[in-house]
Amino acid sequence: MPASRDPRPQHPRRARRRARTTIASEGVPVVLVPVVLVAVLLVTAACGSDHKSAAPVSGCTTDSTSGVQGSALLPVPPAQVTVLNPGADPKSSIAYRPDRAAPQQVTLTATSALNSSAGPAGPQSNTTSVTMPLTARAHCVDATDVEMTIGAATSPDADLNSALKATKDSQAGMAMGPGLAPISLRILPAKSANDAARQAIESSLVGSLQRSVTVPTDVPLGIGAQWRTERTVDSGTQVKQTITATLRARDGDRLTIDFSIDESPLNSVFAIPGSTQTLTIDTYTMAGTGSVVLDLGRGLPVTGNLTISGGRTLSGDDPTNPLIQQMSFTDSWQ
Repeated sequence: MPASRDPRPQHPRRARRRARTTIASEGVPVVLVPVVLVAVLLVTAACGSDHKSAAPVSGCTTDSTSGVQGSALLPVPPAQVTVLNPGADPKSSIAYRPDRAAPQQVTLTATSALNSSAGPAGPQSNTTSVTMPLTARAHCVDATDVEMTIGAATSPDADLNSALKATKDSQAGMAMGPGLAPISLRILPAKSANDAARQAIESSLVGSLQRSVTVPTDVPLGIGAQWRTERTVDSGTQVKQTITATLRARDGDRLTIDFSIDESPLNSVFAIPGSTQTLTIDTYTMAGTGSVVLDLGRGLPVTGNLTISGGRTLSGDDPTNPLIQQMSFTDSWQ
């Protein structure tokens, strides 16, 4: 079974989509995806791995999940950054300088929800919430590589909480670009973890990373600096994501940033995963706000929170019987 590889410079393989809701319309199965459509574990990840990294005694590691058999490779859409206002003097450049003296300890809680209030199948609801401790270490040589160990993840859902126990000590990695921009995520799940647990871990990480704030590195910034980042993400249709960020404070390498986020479809065609069928997007709204503290020596946020919500109306052959969905995603870094 071939190993997955980091997409620098190779093109990532297309992953299968999960977390789907099936609704019968006009006698044809219709598969709809939730607000955050993320790539799920590659076929190779289902095999698991016996890869075990020796516990590093310092803040950096010489081990890497890149190219390891069983490692799922998940691309994060690239962000285009535009500086709107460089801020007040004094200004200084911003650059990622990995801290290799001590590991980073942070806990991510992510919750995604998709509720259908009307449609051919009637009301439906699906909410997934996961809390996972993460230990992140910069690679001792490769400044673009951040390796992570997943701690004891939990969920309010009893069945998922039980399944998540098998993910403890799973390995993950992240390729970093300029401005603390995640380029790709690698997940090496524990061999005993089932699909539900793997998907929950993956969706939580990718859902947060693809809405992360990328910091400008080509222009010196001062307090009050504002910039815009734009990504194109796949959520059943191509969605333009726009984040407008403001630098509120800086203490050495620590940046406090407030931001707003807006997502809008680039066209009105909603492609049904696993099918050649499409639906029409009649309405679509998705917006929210957040705040984050970034450390220029760390690959993950120090603290932060994000809430984004909205809805969409999809119609098929019968426009009088549309599918109406409410969507939301929240995350918290502590």
